[in-house]
Amino acid sequence: MRRKTNRRKRRSSRIAALLGSIPIGRILIVVVAGLSVVGVAIGGSYALGRLNAHVDGLVLSDKPEATVLFVDMPPLLRDLALHDLNTSLSDLTRRPWTDDTLCRQMAGRLESVGWLAKVHFVRRTAEGVFEISGKYRLPVALVQQDSSFFLVDGTSVRLPGTYAYHPAWKIVQGVVAPPPGAGELWEAEDLRAGLDVLSAIQDEPFGEQITGVLVDNFAGRRDARSVHIELATDRSGGRIRWGSAPGKEVEENLLHEKIALLRGNYGVTGRADATHAVIDISTFPDRYTIPG
Repeated sequence: MRRKTNRRKRRSSRIAALLGSIPIGRILIVVVAGLSVVGVAIGGSYALGRLNAHVDGLVLSDKPEATVLFVDMPPLLRDLALHDLNTSLSDLTRRPWTDDTLCRQMAGRLESVGWLAKVHFVRRTAEGVFEISGKYRLPVALVQQDSSFFLVDGTSVRLPGTYAYHPAWKIVQGVVAPPPGAGELWEAEDLRAGLDVLSAIQDEPFGEQITGVLVDNFAGRRDARSVHIELATDRSGGRIRWGSAPGKEVEENLLHEKIALLRGNYGVTGRADATHAVIDISTFPDRYTIPG
């Protein structure tokens, strides 16, 4: 027991002697330096957290609202649809663009507007830009009802808005059913027939000479003995008596025969109407007639 006590005393004496040989200033420097290292580590961690928070704040303040880019919108729709689409997203784009729910909400909102049949994707980039791709509904004609005009696509879906007459669009006149809401199918056989006729002539060389289709007497509802559908030409009061709706012909020329007659007229005279004010192409497959 005495030996252990003596060893401890000798060890303490050596440590004291060693410390005694070191100047007190050096001891203080070592202690202070150690404390400084600990302080730097703690302070550095705190400062890094503050820096990250500051950077996040700068990013959000620089781009507080989402930016929307319709990556595959047809040029035709930029004047017609872009305002409606952006307006439908206005409340969503005011949110911080880092909101993880924005892509899904934007897709649902856009499909309810009427200009898009389907949203393919809404993709957020690192810069806060929301890239949107979709299948767009393209207008093919204006449907006139009284003094109002409504755009429709090739499947009879009514597009957003109410319009004034413009000669750039083919006109469908005489549709009885009132217009549905934007983005909804306009369920009207007379409209469907008119759009089918316009589709048949749209790529023909004489297509620009046809300004619209009249379906007032569709299925003979006004006069069973008169033609059901007429084409309006770019002549004042010009008419081409078409006949029945495509697929509804009975003892009259079929669609391809009527197109062949108009094509032949254009080839010979440069006019689908063969330079006449009114012609009838519904009866004879080899010639048109001029109503008496």
